[in-house]
Parts: sequence; C-alpha cells; structure tokens
Amino acid sequence: MSSLNINIPTLSDLALQVMMRVIEENEQSQRIQDEQAGPLPLAAALSDFFQLASSIENGAEKLEPEVITEIAQYALDLLDRLAQQLRVLDIHDQRDPMAKIFVSLALWFARQGATLDNLSGTAEGFANLVNSETDKSELAKLTLLIQEVLECAADELKRDEGRADPWRPWRVLNLNSGIAATRSLDPVLMQETFDSLVKRLPDDMPNFFADGQRRMKGQNVPEDVRMVMEQYAKKWPASFPH
Repeated sequence: MSSLNINIPTLSDLALQVMMRVIEENEQSQRIQDEQAGPLPLAAALSDFFQLASSIENGAEKLEPEVITEIAQYALDLLDRLAQQLRVLDIHDQRDPMAKIFVSLALWFARQGATLDNLSGTAEGFANLVNSETDKSELAKLTLLIQEVLECAADELKRDEGRADPWRPWRVLNLNSGIAATRSLDPVLMQETFDSLVKRLPDDMPNFFADGQRRMKGQNVPEDVRMVMEQYAKKWPASFPH
C-alpha cells in the first residue's frame, strides 16, 4: 500500500492510465458502441473533473461542504462508470489501480469535508487492498483510513437499513476495518476498532469474533492479541446449530 498517494496529480495520472487501457481495448473489440456512453466522453468528463479538483487542492477554488459533496457524488459516479467499462471489456489487469483510485479519491473528498453517499467502489477497493496486504504496519494504516471514510459516510448509509444485502458498502467497509485491525496484531487498535464494530454491525459480531478465534488457532499470535479476540468472543458468543 506504500504507493497509495492521496493527491490529485497522482490520481489523475492513475485514472488516465486506466482510461487509456479502456480506450485501446474498446478500439479493438468495439464492445461499447454507444458513443455518448463510451470511453471517450467518460475520458473527457474525468479530465474536466481532475482539472476542477486540482484547483480545489491548490486553493484556487473555495467551496462549501454541500458543493464538495455534490462534486464527490459526481466524481465517484464517474469512477463507477469506468469500473463498469472495465467489466464490459473484460479487462482484469487494472483491478489494483482502480482500487487505489476509488480509495484515494474517497479519502481526498473526506478530507475536503464532503459527505459520501456512494461508497460501493470504495468498499470494494479497500477490500482488495486489505486482502493483498501482509505488512502489519500497513494494515494498521488501512484500518485508520477505512475509519476515516466511515466517519464521512452519509447518514443514510450509517443507519444501515438495507441489512438484507450482505455486500452493502457500510458492512463491507466495517468488516474490513476489523479484519485489517486483527491482522495488524495491534491489541490497542483491535480494541478500538472492535468497539466501533459492535455498535455498527451488532448482528455480525458473534460470527466475526468466532471466526477470528478459529483463524488464530495454531498460529503464532502474540498472547495479548489472542486475549483481545477471546475477550470479545465471550461478550458476543456465536450460536452454532446442533
């Protein structure tokens, strides 16, 4: 995750790299034939956005939080369209760059004071980063970055009313914060993260802690880390079928 740079020039270059891959592939395959919804109009829209974002980052544009929120919704929708075009064109080698773009842009908007209501791509991006990371200090950083995005989520997401969907962004983000904290082997960070999780996803906690205990068995895990997991597992016992 050391290549995760939350600044507009880096994100613009990364998005251009992905966009060029899409344009080149579509020129060969012609799978996306709707000119108005194709790669070229999307490339133009992304270029316009990054020019505006650069002005905001450099202090040339002073915008109210409500306006930043609207721009965030628009920009994340553009990234959703880019991700969709990757799927339509069956491009798989841009998954890591897209994860970094989604995550970094959501964090950038959070730090600009935006309220985030479209976190689907961001949730998937964080999941990819957490799953591919092995360094404990980087996992600790990812935990805090996920928490930063969660704090800026829209109230509708925080109410977590659509619980029938296991892939809802609020759930995916929170669970991955717990996974990253656990794999960081930092007992203090684990406790802080778990305390947030039990408030946000109480229905998921028994299985989460039971799974954490199961995974630690037979592993060389520090005793203080094991004790934290056992402590929460006792408070939130899982009910297994007989």
